[in-house]
Amino acid sequence: MAPRRDRKAPPLPGLTAVAVLVGAIALHTAPARALEILPNEKAGREACEKRVCEIILKKNEGPPLVCNMTKTWDRDKIKKGSNKKRITWGFGDARCSLTLNLDRSLILPALTNDKYTLVFPPQTINCLIEDEEKKAKPLVVIAAPKVKFKDGQAYKVWLNVQDVEGEGLVKNLVWSVSKLADGIGIFHSDTVKSINAFVHKTCPDEFGKPVEAMSKPAAKGASSKSEPAKSEAAKPAPARQERATAN
Repeated sequence: MAPRRDRKAPPLPGLTAVAVLVGAIALHTAPARALEILPNEKAGREACEKRVCEIILKKNEGPPLVCNMTKTWDRDKIKKGSNKKRITWGFGDARCSLTLNLDRSLILPALTNDKYTLVFPPQTINCLIEDEEKKAKPLVVIAAPKVKFKDGQAYKVWLNVQDVEGEGLVKNLVWSVSKLADGIGIFHSDTVKSINAFVHKTCPDEFGKPVEAMSKPAAKGASSKSEPAKSEAAKPAPARQERATAN
């Protein structure tokens, strides 16, 4: 299995939506300044990725997908990514968290149906955004992303931000960018590529091979070892019988 690395986007659009909206288009983890990266951020995201991939690869029924994701972005990275999209980021570091709760019945048709629209229930994303004085101010975003799939491939995404609560300037920025995102699609191609790469490359490459290795080779190994064991057990038997007859 290839070594794990921090990816450019979370597995599902909920946190991605807010990350994009707060200007974190360049989704790379970098050393934070005032907002330090929390110790379990990466582990939490990877655990969520694993659960999503299990659903994608196995395509079976089961409990809802429930997991927590948190990510902290450095101001310089946010600003650099924002500039690429001609968005002015006048704030500091940012951190967003999402508790995802999604029924499998909403996910599986996206992988198996010819055409399907995955509509997320409203997701609450809690953020901290540094102001000009390095004070972290809360920002709460309610988003219900919508993703259209065809033959298992995402091809259309809406962030669908429904409500924003927070400090005036950053709140206005989120609303403005959300309109640009869903209206003219300034992040559309990047988000679609991220979703498809995760579903069709990351999951099979990082979680598909171990599943096969544990199932197929193990079964073959078990049968190949058992056959010689039976044949060896069968050979000494006549010898014991002969000695018994001789005595």
